[in-house]
Amino acid sequence: MKFFVEKAALSYELTRELTQKFDFTVIENYEDFDWGIKDFSDKVSEGKKIIFLLRFKGRFFRKCPGTQIYFCCGYKIFHFAEGCPFDCSYCILQGYFNRPGIKLWANVIEDGFEELKRVLREAKTQGKVLRIGTGEFADSMALEGICNISEKLVHLWKEEDPFAVLELKTKAAISEDYFKKLPSDPRVIFSWSLNPEEIIEKEERFTAPLEARLKSAELAVKYGFSVAFHFDPMIYYSQALTDYPEVLRELLKRFPLDSIAWISFGTLRYPPDLKEVAEKRFPETKIYSYEFVKGLDGKKRYFIHLRNRLYKEMYKVIKDFSGLVYYFCMEGERSWAEAFRKPITSSREVAMLLDASAKRLCTKAGIRYIPS
Repeated sequence: MKFFVEKAALSYELTRELTQKFDFTVIENYEDFDWGIKDFSDKVSEGKKIIFLLRFKGRFFRKCPGTQIYFCCGYKIFHFAEGCPFDCSYCILQGYFNRPGIKLWANVIEDGFEELKRVLREAKTQGKVLRIGTGEFADSMALEGICNISEKLVHLWKEEDPFAVLELKTKAAISEDYFKKLPSDPRVIFSWSLNPEEIIEKEERFTAPLEARLKSAELAVKYGFSVAFHFDPMIYYSQALTDYPEVLRELLKRFPLDSIAWISFGTLRYPPDLKEVAEKRFPETKIYSYEFVKGLDGKKRYFIHLRNRLYKEMYKVIKDFSGLVYYFCMEGERSWAEAFRKPITSSREVAMLLDASAKRLCTKAGIRYIPS
């Protein structure tokens, strides 16, 4: 990895920590950085090997950038970084920001943590449970060996004792030594994006194998944390209708239901302009050659009967597990009714479903708040 630090970021705690461990080059600002290459897709590839320490000027705590067209779960984001050293052929970040490279916000401890504390304290006084995650614009654990932000957040959860859960979403393997040094807390949810091994090998470069992810999840449970799993994006290929349910069956065999916060499902979807960048960077991929339709949110999606066909196969596996919380990410009423046989008609109902699970985990951690 190469490290570049903006002058405006030199005085912050995270910068001081990292510059003591790694060689770095000071730059005036990110916008004027000389990549030495013109092609955007080449910049994206090169950016996987570059970390920029920048001062973030926006809000660290924000709503998940869902859509009002399909149902959103009401998830909140703690925005500590943008970008990822993993390299998935379907990753929306390849074109989403038009800002290549891995960006760590140098002021996350001074400004970000203070903003988060204010939000947590306010929510607790109101009796409003929060579901917060860090894995929307960056893998929660891929940079942990460099910045330790997730570890710092776990300790913050113990110190603040919030009426909230923290989800750390990843495709990485996590060692037992890492879990050993953390204070156990069922409000902290280590979650893994899952695909069959064939998809992981072909479409998810540099990520952990499926078995390594599941073993890491077992360690999380062993050390007193909750887990979650995300089958998103599910990708059609010749064995999809048998391989995805098999992965789901395997995890349900290995994990106690009360340790699972939730399981989500969603199929491949992408902005139309992502296809050109992704196929140039991954000339061997075939995932964009399937038949897609433009969805109500402007993204390319499989036709709904294909999406629901795959979802129905997953539902056959989970339908008899009473108490298991599962949901769609960015689907509408028709998929809920046809595939999951649930009369979900709004984003609010999805949020209530997950909030109930979050409250259960808070209660498990000894945090009981009854609004006045």
